[in-house]
Amino acid sequence: MAVAARIKYFRHVRDYSQEDLALRANINPAYFGQVERGLKCPTIDTLYKIARALDVPLPELLRTDAPPASSSDGKLRLKELLSRVPEDKLDKVLNVIENIVDLF
Repeated sequence: MAVAARIKYFRHVRDYSQEDLALRANINPAYFGQVERGLKCPTIDTLYKIARALDVPLPELLRTDAPPASSSDGKLRLKELLSRVPEDKLDKVLNVIENIVDLF
């Protein structure tokens, strides 16, 4: 169940639906839903596909010694959000982030 919860967490961080992630990982969406709910035990190959589709190292996906909402995951989320900013707007977004960081 811990791995299923981590998959769900990282899927939410990436803002993917179950179907989006299943298609990105080339996995049957119904099967993926069962994996994420902890009803099916995926093979290591399937877990590797899911990790690649999430852009998360497989060992990070399989960790059970730390909750998924650690500070490193925050950095992953920030990286994902920044990757969605259009190139011509990136300087403005970075300037806003710098100003926020300066407040601390």
